[in-house]
Amino acid sequence: MYRKIGNSERLSHEVADHITMLIQDGQLKPGDRLPSELELTQLFGLSRPTIREAIRFLVSRNVLKVVRGRGTFVTENPGVETDPLGLNALALEELQPSLVEARLMIEPGVARLAAENAGAEDIEAIETHLADMEQIVHEGKVSMSIELEFHRSIARASKNAVIMRIIPIIMDSIIRTYAITGRSSHDHSQALEEHRHVFNAIRRGDPVGAEQAMRTHLEQSRTRSRAKMRPAPHTRASVNKKL
Repeated sequence: MYRKIGNSERLSHEVADHITMLIQDGQLKPGDRLPSELELTQLFGLSRPTIREAIRFLVSRNVLKVVRGRGTFVTENPGVETDPLGLNALALEELQPSLVEARLMIEPGVARLAAENAGAEDIEAIETHLADMEQIVHEGKVSMSIELEFHRSIARASKNAVIMRIIPIIMDSIIRTYAITGRSSHDHSQALEEHRHVFNAIRRGDPVGAEQAMRTHLEQSRTRSRAKMRPAPHTRASVNKKL
């Protein structure tokens, strides 16, 4: 699968392109370990510095990751950078409502796809995250990461390669908005029931029901967030008094 590369001014880029092609063709899959650096020099017929430069280039593009003492691996989402959309550059006051609007446009459709395409393993994964949420509610704790994992698992169940890369980016950005829209145990309890409706629709293979259940959940979530962002009554009274 690896081939020797001839003389060129951009040997390292040719190596990087070839490894990328192997990933695109499915010959290398997320989580796969590449041959050692020495083995790659022999397979490509090139020097170690050239191989190292190619690896560094692919690591910078989040195609490969180097684990010290273990080797070089294909990343879980090859090519997806930490913040490819530049969402971290947005102010929280702008990011929060924009995320809500984007989710309302995208995620109901994702739930529909999940209901159509989810396999047994996908259903089990979604149900596991739902059970984790139930435990958090039972203990009266707050853990948004579990809720976000629920949404990520639905994205994976959609089987859409683009959606599977976009949704995690959105979920990661939501963490930033908690500074202005914190969650309580009561919020978790309400969200749990909404998530349960989404899961049940996906499990029974009901695309329309899954889409509607997800839309209802996101609309309710938006209502809860807006309530937390409103000025407290005494603050509004104080402002009115000054005016």
